Amino acid sequence: MKQNQLANSIFVIIFFLIGIFGNRILNSFFPIAISTDYLSTLYYYSWWLIPIIIVTLFLFGHKNTLKVLGIDKGFIQGILFATITVSPMLISSAFMGEFSKNTNLFLVLKTTFFAGLFEELLFRGFLFGILFRKLGWGFIPASLLGAMFFGFGHLYQGSTLLETLGIFSITAMGAAWFSWLYIEWNNNLWIPIFLHSFMNLSWVLFEVSDNALGSINTNIFRIITIALSIIITIMRFKKHGLKINKMNILVNKQIL
Repeated sequence: MKQNQLANSIFVIIFFLIGIFGNRILNSFFPIAISTDYLSTLYYYSWWLIPIIIVTLFLFGHKNTLKVLGIDKGFIQGILFATITVSPMLISSAFMGEFSKNTNLFLVLKTTFFAGLFEELLFRGFLFGILFRKLGWGFIPASLLGAMFFGFGHLYQGSTLLETLGIFSITAMGAAWFSWLYIEWNNNLWIPIFLHSFMNLSWVLFEVSDNALGSINTNIFRIITIALSIIITIMRFKKHGLKINKMNILVNKQIL
């Protein structure tokens, strides 16, 4: 890895960590009380969005920001792909679960689309995407780094050691899967954004699980969704060759 790529990688990771932990560190010294859920959500995600904007503007300029993050195209494609692949989870949850009576529109948006949008922007578009697509990291190290932090970010959902380990494992593997889909669909971040959002929706709307681990029944349909997404992706792109290959699995030689 060239010296400027190493420096830029450190720069990206530092600002990623600021996005993840900056709010908590600041609140430990200067507690901030926010009266409404709307403002609290805005404040929370601004800590993720501002580092993303600063780094992408500094490294790539304002004209390339959306393209670097993978949100310059493919919005409709993302919706269609997610609708098809997540339909087993949505339909099964409607039958197995009970429609939540404690939700309102903002809460649903916050836990589905907002969560999917900002988590994918920070973890996939920003951390993984820049390291892999722009700075020469291979798919395995770049996706593993993002997967580790993504898994740690969901540990709060566990109440026992075994459950916590399960949540970490399933969310970390999900992060790697989202990273693969992002790249294979021509760097279209809307694919994992809507997939992530719709999967959350299937559990939030029908209260089928209290955490990301899920039950045996819910995981059967989650596996079906994952399998569908992989099969459709391979069938769609195998003719021209998949993007993740021996040229970029450990080091992305295609940009070096």
